[in-house]
Amino acid sequence: MKQALYLPLWLSFWVSLFIMPAQASVDIQTWQTSNGAKVLYVYAPELPMVDVELLLDAGSARDGKSYGLAALTNSLIGTQTPNWDENALTEKLSALGVQLGQSVGRDSAALSFRSLTRTDILNPGFDLFVELATQAQFNPAIVAREKARLTVALQQKQSQPSALMGDALWAELYGEHPYAHPVSGSLETIDSLTAQQLEDFYRQYYVAANAQVTLVGAVSRAQARTMAERLTRSLATGEKPRLLPQPGVLTRASQKHIPFKATQTQYRLAQLGVQRGDPDYYALFLGNHLLGGSGFGSLLMEEVREKRGLVYGVSSGFYPMKVPGPFLIGLSTQNASIAKADQVVKATLEDFMKGFSEEKLADIKSNLMGGFPLRIDSNAKILGYVSMIGFYDLPLDYLEQFPKKMAALDKARVLAAWQKRIHPDTMLTLTLGMSPTLDTSGDAN
Repeated sequence: MKQALYLPLWLSFWVSLFIMPAQASVDIQTWQTSNGAKVLYVYAPELPMVDVELLLDAGSARDGKSYGLAALTNSLIGTQTPNWDENALTEKLSALGVQLGQSVGRDSAALSFRSLTRTDILNPGFDLFVELATQAQFNPAIVAREKARLTVALQQKQSQPSALMGDALWAELYGEHPYAHPVSGSLETIDSLTAQQLEDFYRQYYVAANAQVTLVGAVSRAQARTMAERLTRSLATGEKPRLLPQPGVLTRASQKHIPFKATQTQYRLAQLGVQRGDPDYYALFLGNHLLGGSGFGSLLMEEVREKRGLVYGVSSGFYPMKVPGPFLIGLSTQNASIAKADQVVKATLEDFMKGFSEEKLADIKSNLMGGFPLRIDSNAKILGYVSMIGFYDLPLDYLEQFPKKMAALDKARVLAAWQKRIHPDTMLTLTLGMSPTLDTSGDAN
């Protein structure tokens, strides 16, 4: 099964999601399986295909102190079952032509299945997916092999400044919170993981009470019901995991530099943002497009790149999660330019929060509402949107309501949300490179 250890911070995905045209709609139906798993279903008959995802609250936030446990567990599902060894599984999947996938992030872990709806492919292919998902085994020899591969990847990561910056940002913002550590773990914690720990994690979190099944494709509701039951009936009922704690809010400005030999310095200005479903997100999202989320049309690009030539690119974004995710502004620049870039970024943010052009705001709204309409052209895209709605308990008409909420916003409401949620005087400034000191004595001109 194809593995992806990271669900990215998702900026481009969420941006594309919410620029869909107002008239677009997705008819989401929902119910529970007999053992309590949540099901979401969308009938999409345009192509003779079906996409299925089993999503669980089993991301790295559930690692405890065994960092990397969720990711390694997820990556080993599909390597062995009671009836199939690794080689036989590979041959069977290749012969059927179905696609299986895995992913894990901080909030969730997923197993996915894609197939043509021809019964001679769908039925045996889905049976195999059910067995892989619900009867996974963790062969100690395969575990040792995959730990060795992951160790090499983690060692290579030490030479990747953007990856190191990402880990440092989460650690600094979240401290002792379960979001703080890297999704893939560390060299020390991966080395200590055992096959029994993976088995125990799987038995605890891959259960019906913690599961969501999303189906999108050319199958009827009756077929979808049958498939959801088949997928979940072998899962133990289990329990939902406890709610994640709220992360601590920064109470004062802080600055940290990480020495790294490179010609460029990585830079992040960050604080906690909002959690998924927060009513202020609409105004924050719209304002962020004006500040730094719309590429060359944003204020940050205008001030930092176009006027001063300090960077190739700069962006800002909110990343709502189960609990407040980060808000950050990010860039990389020549070592000698980092102090100036820092000043300009902070000045631009502060100026934006005092006020901005209503004409520019109107242009951004126009672009979001209709200038770049999303084409829902695949089951996989629809499944991603619907799965997000279900996992974060958003209203089923969220996609239809989002553009309407955006249309109702004005400058005053956007400013009020930003002034309520964003606090420039208590943000984290993080740099990674060869310039340990930021000169804050000058101005941004």
